Amino acid sequence: MRFSLWITLCVAGSLFAQAPGRFGAQIPVSTEYLGKVVQVTTDGQSGKPHWSGDGKSLLLLSTEKGKCQQAYWLDPLTKEKKLASSGKGSVRSAAPLVKAKSWVYDSTQDSGEACAPTMLGSVPAEFNIFTNNEKGKMQRLSSATGYDAELDVSVSEKLIIYTSQASGDLEVWTMEWDGMNKRQLTHSPGYDGDPNVSNDGRRIVFRSSRARTADAQKQVKDELAFGRALMSPSEIYVMNLKGLDEKQITSFGCSILHPAWTPDNRRIVFSSNMPSCQGNKYEMFMVNLDGSGLIQLTTGSNFVGEASFSPDGRSIAYTRDGNVFTADWMAPAAPPETLSPLSKP
Repeated sequence: MRFSLWITLCVAGSLFAQAPGRFGAQIPVSTEYLGKVVQVTTDGQSGKPHWSGDGKSLLLLSTEKGKCQQAYWLDPLTKEKKLASSGKGSVRSAAPLVKAKSWVYDSTQDSGEACAPTMLGSVPAEFNIFTNNEKGKMQRLSSATGYDAELDVSVSEKLIIYTSQASGDLEVWTMEWDGMNKRQLTHSPGYDGDPNVSNDGRRIVFRSSRARTADAQKQVKDELAFGRALMSPSEIYVMNLKGLDEKQITSFGCSILHPAWTPDNRRIVFSSNMPSCQGNKYEMFMVNLDGSGLIQLTTGSNFVGEASFSPDGRSIAYTRDGNVFTADWMAPAAPPETLSPLSKP
């Protein structure tokens, strides 16, 4: 279902490589933050869940036998699943547009039936962004040369936030729900992507692997020419919806995937290969907006992450080893002294 994690090893000796994280066995483990865990899928090929506006359904990705990864609506109670994308090509992300009674997703569907590469770091130029609704009326929203994918939707649903290669580098962009007024938010060489919008609609969290030197920037361009991106090590950043007030939250030197805001907009949940910063074993973690209070939320898995919180903030949906789970969100409030200026009203 999800991308394989080969790039973590591929870049270990690259110009981006850093020393292993300085964690040892010191990261606190708090698995009690996830209460009443329920396994929603059992196919081993599902993930990237996103709650519907009413909190009753999940828009997720799944790979049916012999087919490419697609988006589906799933009723967690009945397990009834309905195709939400075209069934052609491959899909990497999807999000509902509640007010418009439709949804957006990225796909390679215009390039035919073939599945897109699944390696982490693969950024095929065939990915574009589409809308769909219950009547099956699909519309393509992006048309730039290069990769357009990894999307989320603002709380107002006026903006789609996504990763794009339109400028020649992989940056975070926004566009209106009808595909108009595309705007580039980040401008740093290297990968900026995987954005998620806060519940108050004011900020975006994303992950970044910045190319700081001329040699590293050349390597970025060389890899992009072959449809690949260097995504590890990566760090968590936040900014506002105009791309201003950017702030780096972490300096872990590890691989980070799928950062997401907690319901109180004060912390970030993400997946990482900490503490070793090596290999392809990923657990789920949480950190305060000032970079403090790092906590490990899960143990004993090969991959946990892709978190999405229900509209009322009481539940979390996430991926664990190829299946989607839901749980009660039991985390206590973050201490006020850990809040960054961006987190204040």
